[in-house]
Amino acid sequence: MYKDPIIEAYTDLIKANTNIFNAFYIGDPIRVPISNLPALIISKNETRIGKLSNAEDEHGIAMILTVITDIRADIKDDKEFAPGINSLYNIIEGRESDTLKLKTDSILHILRNNLVVDAAKNLRTDLTTITRADYGMTIGKRAPDMWAMECQIEFVASFIQLR
Repeated sequence: MYKDPIIEAYTDLIKANTNIFNAFYIGDPIRVPISNLPALIISKNETRIGKLSNAEDEHGIAMILTVITDIRADIKDDKEFAPGINSLYNIIEGRESDTLKLKTDSILHILRNNLVVDAAKNLRTDLTTITRADYGMTIGKRAPDMWAMECQIEFVASFIQLR
């Protein structure tokens, strides 16, 4: 079975910088057991290859990280506001209250502060493109008649290869 080395490199990067996730998936498995939450799904959205020089191509690989959290523990009463999205915000872009800087174990900090993912293989996170976090609710995707709070993080991985 093919194991994508770029996805594996980003999985290793995130594992080395946070221990929040119970499971990692390559590509969307649709059904994720509750015992595996919070979970991180890593997938590719598109790959673009262009000429960098007469001898090199630059690969721009649009990656998507999907973070799924279990917010049931945050719901104490069906009439009370459920703060579950706050745990998702904290995982993705938790900030220090005194400086507003991203926490070192937040996903956005990990991506934006570890530019070089694998120097020997020329794999880097492209900081010239926007890293985007999109929060939302899915209904019926993870389980029939169920809803989940998720965030998708879009960023571009860059790889330079000799032709």
